[in-house]
Amino acid sequence: MINFLSSWAEQVVLAVIIATIIELILPNSKNKKYVQMVIGVYVLFNIISPVIKNKDIFTFEEINLEKYSNSSNYEENNGQNYANNSNSEVDQTSMDLRLEKIYLEELENDIKTRFKEKNIEISKCTIDAELDTTKKNAGIHLITVKVKDSVDKEVVNQIKQEIIEEYEIDENKVKIVYK
Repeated sequence: MINFLSSWAEQVVLAVIIATIIELILPNSKNKKYVQMVIGVYVLFNIISPVIKNKDIFTFEEINLEKYSNSSNYEENNGQNYANNSNSEVDQTSMDLRLEKIYLEELENDIKTRFKEKNIEISKCTIDAELDTTKKNAGIHLITVKVKDSVDKEVVNQIKQEIIEEYEIDENKVKIVYK
């Protein structure tokens, strides 16, 4: 097996060296990218062909992961504990709630960033949304942004329009509160 791997590595290295030499010799022309593609296929063939020719060497029948799946076998398996994930269940509702929370946080961060890029300080940004598409009232209900009263209202309205267009929501669902 070691002899096979060392000869395989030698073939791959030789193929890469040949490919590099050919690529260095090649003049810059329109056909260079096609020649490089052929060289890439040649290198890829040299990597894969020994594995295909000697597939009897690569048998995975002897590996038994089932014996590592129990945590009680932890000590007898040299300290390695392999979990069998086929029997474990993922709590989908918990995952959906986490994804919803992450989405709302990212939405809030995006809105804050838009205002920050225009040098407008906001004191609070709240988002009222129902992201469960199976529910009747799914979607963004209201985005409330509290800004200082001394800011340029034209710029604030520009940002408001960007948010409306980006998230495809009604104009009444974005509320700017001047504090």
